[in-house]
Amino acid sequence: MRGIALGLLGLLLTLAWADGLREARLVVRGETLELNPPALWDGRELWLPTQHLEKLGLPLEANAHTVRLTTLPSDQPVAHVPCEPKRGVLCVPVRDLARRLGGFTRWDEGSHTLSLLARLQEAQLGDETLRIKTSLPVAWRTFKLENPHRLVIDLAGCALPDVPVPLPQPAGSVKAVRIAQFDPHTVRIALEMDTPHASPENGLHSEWQIALVPAAQSPIATDPADAPPIVVEEARPAEPAPEPFQIPALQRNAQGVVQLNIPMPEGARPNVQFLENPMRIALDVPGYLQEAVEQAIDDPSLFVRTLRAAPMEGGMVRLVLELSRSVGAQILSGKAGITLNLRAPRNTGGKLSEKIIVIDPGHGGAQPGARWREGQTVIEEKTITLAISLHIAELLSREGAKVILTRSEDKAVGLYERTALSNSANAHFFISIHCDSNPRPNSASGTTIYYHKDDADSRALGQAILNEMVKVSGLPSRGVRSDSKLYQNGLAVLRTSQMPAVLIEVGFLNHSFDRAKLIQPNFQKRIAEAIVKGLKAHVEGR
Repeated sequence: MRGIALGLLGLLLTLAWADGLREARLVVRGETLELNPPALWDGRELWLPTQHLEKLGLPLEANAHTVRLTTLPSDQPVAHVPCEPKRGVLCVPVRDLARRLGGFTRWDEGSHTLSLLARLQEAQLGDETLRIKTSLPVAWRTFKLENPHRLVIDLAGCALPDVPVPLPQPAGSVKAVRIAQFDPHTVRIALEMDTPHASPENGLHSEWQIALVPAAQSPIATDPADAPPIVVEEARPAEPAPEPFQIPALQRNAQGVVQLNIPMPEGARPNVQFLENPMRIALDVPGYLQEAVEQAIDDPSLFVRTLRAAPMEGGMVRLVLELSRSVGAQILSGKAGITLNLRAPRNTGGKLSEKIIVIDPGHGGAQPGARWREGQTVIEEKTITLAISLHIAELLSREGAKVILTRSEDKAVGLYERTALSNSANAHFFISIHCDSNPRPNSASGTTIYYHKDDADSRALGQAILNEMVKVSGLPSRGVRSDSKLYQNGLAVLRTSQMPAVLIEVGFLNHSFDRAKLIQPNFQKRIAEAIVKGLKAHVEGR
């Protein structure tokens, strides 16, 4: 009987934990929170037990089954975020909270960590004051630096917006102003001044002012008895400072491949991210830096506009390549470090008008794809994907390109028929249009573009397209991802395509914010225009 009981207990525990959830870490204002019970990640959303809400430092008010955003009118539906039980604990969706409050989140798969970040919204100089505004409360501090004299304000838990904040015009005692992303969690504002007056300060705010006035002087001691004792310490030899990280040089070999050699321990591989708006490649590598450095690249044949390096926690440096065009990128490991190879992607060059492009409207006929019912109205993925695809085909035809649609009406087409059509036409590119969905309505939002496995050419195509989509969609970017994250063998239409191919999940049909956009004809046209613009930039190297 005991063996049966233990077996049943093991089965119950297995069922309880086979829920697709895994423990995750949460970073707020640059610090990893100590959470017990832990936050849980379901692959799209981070669920935070409601007893930890105060640690977020956000304008929230917890009720029995919802969390109210106190900065929004209480009669607005978006002001109330529903909580859900996870493993017997009531939890709130952090990514949804951040989006509604004007912040955003960044997920790191390697460390299972979600970072909660505010956007810098304003930095204005007044009469000897600096006014700062962020979308969420940030932990800020001021300090001074020399050579040249600067007053520095670090905003922990903050990131620069996609559209740069206008730099304040120097005024009064301020000679110059610089604003930069110091590390992944910190925005740094530096005011160059003849004599920085402000004394060290810190706080936790989303809107505040810093006075740039002389600090009060301490009284001068007139009686020797009032003076503090002089303490003489034995001199200790100074430890040599580590060599600062040097931005490596870009080199172009005889085959036209641009190479960047980065020293690293043998066998180590950097964390790599492909980012958009602007298109960037970010690599986290071991190294020491005191402050961010930047190097402009004037040679367009090197594919890079700017190289930047910024210090990170734990003896790491983030090296960012801001790209002048989409590139096929590959990392090779060696004994002395790694080599990042950049090259023009396959089938690019020339004009868009010279290319054959297959546009694949997802689903069709008896295969509706994702569905959503509102009263008597049923919204189907197949209808939205066809509408967007027809706009894309029209725009490409105007460009002079040869366009092939896998379907131009509401009919079913087999997965392998779609790529067989593309392969037999010797197409240069294959673009499949879809709408996303998941089991929990309103739990995930945004645009994702998939490419097959580690195909660098398809990834470059996706990055170029997403770079334009995020500028017009108003939806969060979920990045360009390998389809191996979905299925071990990838997606059928990408796996069987013989040319660079991407599958675009424009938005989530089961999220109210995304759905309201997806069904709008004007939004469908804007998305089509962005996809064509990104494809053209990819082909013509702009």
